[in-house]
Amino acid sequence: MSFFYFCFTILLGYGKDGDDMEGQLIQFPGNKTNDYSPKSGGGKVIQFPAKKETEDDDMSLSDWVSIHPSEDELKEVFLNMDVAMKYIHDRGYCVEVFHPSKIYVLDERPDHIKFSTIPLPDDYATSEQMIKEDIFNSSLVQIGIYTKTLNSLTPQFLKDNFDEISQFVPASDVPYYRGVVQRGAKVYLSEFAAERSKRDLESLEEQLGTAEDEKIDTSKFEPVSNDAINDNIYKSLNRTREAAFANYLIIPTLILLSLFIIGLVGWIISLF
Repeated sequence: MSFFYFCFTILLGYGKDGDDMEGQLIQFPGNKTNDYSPKSGGGKVIQFPAKKETEDDDMSLSDWVSIHPSEDELKEVFLNMDVAMKYIHDRGYCVEVFHPSKIYVLDERPDHIKFSTIPLPDDYATSEQMIKEDIFNSSLVQIGIYTKTLNSLTPQFLKDNFDEISQFVPASDVPYYRGVVQRGAKVYLSEFAAERSKRDLESLEEQLGTAEDEKIDTSKFEPVSNDAINDNIYKSLNRTREAAFANYLIIPTLILLSLFIIGLVGWIISLF
């Protein structure tokens, strides 16, 4: 394993600049255009600025992982990244930029994740594809951080060498990453974690011979949800969504009101 890791990191260029995630190029998949702007697709290469653009109370993910490098800490922040991403998707948006210098951990709290966002398109098929790309890109970033090769890790290299690379990510999450990377699964990490916890508990109860009336009802297991936190972080998305819904209702309301007035006027005229 150590020999492969040596070859793996040398091939990907991890060395003196291996821990520096900023001012670097990272390859993201796409299939829409050859534009190099964020979320434009086309197998784009995006150049990220070396200087951080952040509020005083924000810490970029790249800075956060540099002082919280343990596996448990990384798993916690990655799970919360996934929860925030799903929250965004559920409200009709996707992540604009996935580079760790552009993802923020607010107040150094791993359950307070801030992404930059853009609206999903109205076309259902395109919207679903962009959500799928978000899930893939999130996995790419997480695996790149686990293996310290994010600067040079490309989607194709990851797909072609997943079995070897997976030796350096938490074993419990390998089935999830394999499904996303190699099979293109559209599954959230938080959903996988909830299902895994459910199965682990059922397996443990079976081994212990737990009586039926003492077993925990695993049907109530739900993915982690930070809705209260994310409502506050992404309140601008909710306001935009509410405004869009209100605008959507304006025309039908005006038509109904006009018909009512016309009918009322017609009824009054008929009285004379």
